[in-house]
Order: sequence, then structure tokens, then C-alpha cells
Amino acid sequence: MKFRELYLDTTYVMPFFYLDIDVKGFSRTVYKEVIKSVERIHLSEISIIEAKAKSLKIGNRSKVNKKFNEGLSVVSADEKVVIHGYRAMDDKKFNEFQILGLSFFDAVILAQSCTVGILLTEDSKLLHLKDIGVKTINWDALLREMGIEDKLAFS
Repeated sequence: MKFRELYLDTTYVMPFFYLDIDVKGFSRTVYKEVIKSVERIHLSEISIIEAKAKSLKIGNRSKVNKKFNEGLSVVSADEKVVIHGYRAMDDKKFNEFQILGLSFFDAVILAQSCTVGILLTEDSKLLHLKDIGVKTINWDALLREMGIEDKLAFS
């Protein structure tokens, strides 16, 4: 199955800023293939801010800041990438999702992902939600659905 659009949780935004992620079986090579295969990538401005905060915890601030800024320039200029700010319709969905016991940031990202309908995440709380108007999917399931899980063995 080919996905036309994909909303990325913060974990999957971090590689754009040269930050490593701890996802079993994750490969930057396969990730690039996934990103190239979709027509539009969606992410929250909040994820960019979260990634920046995580990048500041890494040593050599000058190098990290330079890499982060380089990644931000590329993501911001890419016509394939849609960066979502917080809007009234997001707030309406956020208010509906508050009862689910999610963290503030997870509820915002989930609310914003409603416009796309699919969220790539490793967050177990999000992955266990049902009938919320968004399909939540993790790395393994994404690769299976795209038919590229076998490529992990060779990357």
C-alpha cells in the first residue's frame, strides 16, 4: 500500500534535524525511501520545538545548532512538507482528546493529524487508541503496509 500523506510524530521529525531515534529496526536509508514515496509529509510546529529542546541536551552546542538550523532550512523550504501551526479546528479536536489522558503535546499532535488521517508514532498510548478518526501506525506496521519490511534486513 502506498500512502499519499503521512503525519509524523516528533520521533520521526527528529531525523530531519540529524538527531538519532531509538526505534527498533529503524534505518535512515529505509526512512529516506519512505519519505520519498509519499506525496506529502505533515508535521507539527510543536515537534520542531520538541526536537530543538532535545538537540540542546546534546554536547557541542555550536555543531548541533548548525545541523539543526540546516535541517530546519531544508524542511521549511521543501514543498512536500506541511508544517502545521495551531488553529481553531486543532483546538476543537484537542479539547475532545483531553479526556483520553494524553500528554499535552501528544494531544496537540493527534488533533493536528486529524486533517491527514494517519499518524506515524511509537507512542504506545496513541497506538492503542481506537475510533478516533486517525489511524495510528508504528514503524514496523508502516513498513509491512508499504511492503518494504524485507529491506530492513539489508540496510
